Amino acid sequence: MTGVARRCLGLVALLPMLALACAAEVTGGPGPGTAGSSGGGRAAGNGGATGAAGTTGVAGTTGVAGTTGVAGTTGVAGTTGAAGTTGVAGTTGVAGSTAGRGGTTGAAGTTGAAGTTGGAGRGGATGVAGTTGAAGTTGSAGMSGGPVSLNGRKALFVVDDAGSLDDGDSILKQTLEGRGMVVTLAPPTGPASLATGQHVVLVSSGVGAGDFVPIWKDIPQPMIVFGNSAYSNLGWITASSGKGTVSSTTMATLVDVTSPLVSDLATGTSFKVILDSRSTSLYWGTPAGSPIRVAALMGQPTQVIDFAYEKGAALMTGTAAGRRVALGFKTDVVQSLTIEGFKLLSAAIEWTAGSN
Repeated sequence: MTGVARRCLGLVALLPMLALACAAEVTGGPGPGTAGSSGGGRAAGNGGATGAAGTTGVAGTTGVAGTTGVAGTTGVAGTTGAAGTTGVAGTTGVAGSTAGRGGTTGAAGTTGAAGTTGGAGRGGATGVAGTTGAAGTTGSAGMSGGPVSLNGRKALFVVDDAGSLDDGDSILKQTLEGRGMVVTLAPPTGPASLATGQHVVLVSSGVGAGDFVPIWKDIPQPMIVFGNSAYSNLGWITASSGKGTVSSTTMATLVDVTSPLVSDLATGTSFKVILDSRSTSLYWGTPAGSPIRVAALMGQPTQVIDFAYEKGAALMTGTAAGRRVALGFKTDVVQSLTIEGFKLLSAAIEWTAGSN
């Protein structure tokens, strides 16, 4: 209850008492007037005055009624989410082509293109089947990769003195044995029958041309000759002017890149055959007949430092009795060959010893 309401109730309680008080005041004066004395001709005395009426008490004010609270607003209903669209079905991928190319072992023939499947007819009709493609032709086999196995192959090494090999001859012998070959040493004077049953004959650069050529020139076994001192005697060049020497620092480049004698050296690159730490010479020749030109001095394609003849190939006069290889460095630098030079040596050994 507020303070105003309490005050109003108090005023209401006082109203009866105020009414009684007012009633007493309204009755009149305090008593009747005193009568005048007789005699003496005096006038009668004045009557007493009527008392004033009491005032009515003021009514208390009615308390103000409290305001009614405002009703809360009803929340707005949420909107219904839109339905997601159905995803479009993916298209079927186009089939990849089957045809591939073979590796270095001969390019494989291309497989004929498969026939296309006919499209389905409208209204669910079955499409016409596609025609089957023609089969591709089989590619030709390529050359086998990797080194040729020489295990058990026999090599006859013609040296100046079998009892005292120089460092180069000794390292070359060890190189052959490292490939699994069986090496036999022979003197330059033969006899040639020592070559019977051998897979290759190697002639050291320390052997004189006048000693070995009459004995070994026409043997049917493949032969590798180091240096160019015997080129004229062997019938590989037209004249002594068809050979020469240059510094071992001279660059070389490949000539016939289709021959296995180039090993895996890259076409169009130039290289050194002997390490710069060894000061020596390269020996070139201009081969006659039908040679395989493997490598020549850079910029001088007729000055060849590595060439060969296939068995039966034409020489300056006559034909080669067996495969022949001329290497334009001496056996005493085998330990100083560059990687490229050693690859040429290895390829020559494989081409001769691994061919029969």
